[in-house]
Amino acid sequence: MSRLLGRIAKFSTSHGLCFTDLRRLSTATPYLLLDETNHKAARRPWDGEMVVDMNLYDPMIDERVKIPDQTLSKELLYSVRIGTSRGWVGMKNIKDFTVHLTNIFNPCASAFSHKVITLPPLDDNKARISSISLSASPNQQQEEDCVVAAKSCSSPFISLCRPGDSDWTRIEVPFFAPNVSYSTRDQRFYLYWGGKEEEEYNGPIDLVNASSGFPQVSLYQSFPNSEIPKSRQDQVISTFKTRYMVESPSGDSFIVYWCAEFLSSEGYESTSGNRPPYKMTSYKRKPRGFVVFRQDPEQKIGSYTEDIGDLCIFLGKNEAFCLSATEYPGLNPNSIYYARWDTGFSCYDLSSNTLHDLIDGEAPISRSYMWLAPLQ
Repeated sequence: MSRLLGRIAKFSTSHGLCFTDLRRLSTATPYLLLDETNHKAARRPWDGEMVVDMNLYDPMIDERVKIPDQTLSKELLYSVRIGTSRGWVGMKNIKDFTVHLTNIFNPCASAFSHKVITLPPLDDNKARISSISLSASPNQQQEEDCVVAAKSCSSPFISLCRPGDSDWTRIEVPFFAPNVSYSTRDQRFYLYWGGKEEEEYNGPIDLVNASSGFPQVSLYQSFPNSEIPKSRQDQVISTFKTRYMVESPSGDSFIVYWCAEFLSSEGYESTSGNRPPYKMTSYKRKPRGFVVFRQDPEQKIGSYTEDIGDLCIFLGKNEAFCLSATEYPGLNPNSIYYARWDTGFSCYDLSSNTLHDLIDGEAPISRSYMWLAPLQ
């Protein structure tokens, strides 16, 4: 731990961070995981390892953080990120399709507690994993309580596995719900999407046999949404909406719609030889706002709200999570922190319905922006 803090301290001094910021970096903090830079061979290159600089964004101090000279093992070096949950990063090896869980990307984990947990190859080798969720943090004391759920956006199955299992258990789902999230309150995984198939589905909600030994996997049933104010209807009615389910630390549930519009631009791409350049159309997603519905079990309605108190919601290619700004000073309360490769990362204030850029636009571009929840 002292070595890691020394490296961060060296970087912090050169970038004007004070000791208070250094202290924050060593505590439980949410981070945005950016791409690694400055790849170079390790001292023992025959082991297939690589030394990199890890890049993150710390929303509590609104600054980028670089942790230099971190070693990636060969299992991680040839793996792509498939999601984050509970502060852990899930990665899938592009050669043998094994899945790895690791906490080395999270500065909250000391160097002595770094772990890489290898899981079996996924059956759907060619499927792109759209989300992962952990029922518990795979620490040594509770590794047996950890169940990993992986969902592909192109396969009608959800895959479950515990550390130490020799294979994944696949469960068929009735439609292509791309998102999975674990509810600590209900002690089960929820699948959700929000498409027409889900709205018209009237089959069984629980999908796991009780004797399987796994937590229940259920289709999330949200309550009917209340009307939204007319002042906001024009902002959201004509946009493309992505649906998220998130649970607060106290157990409250929210349905969040990320509203965006697609902007297109045309240009010409050069070609080799004597062929003329060909015309291309590129698309960019522009956030228009977020709509939040608090799930009210007493009234059985999803109540539109612009006030979630001191809570902050984090959305990206990660399991959506929610934190209290009171417990994490520096975060903006009543806000949604969001990140996508085609939008960058920003903060949305629910009370004013406005977007606020975070740091300047010089942050490394990532194809898989993922928020890291504080390690549990």
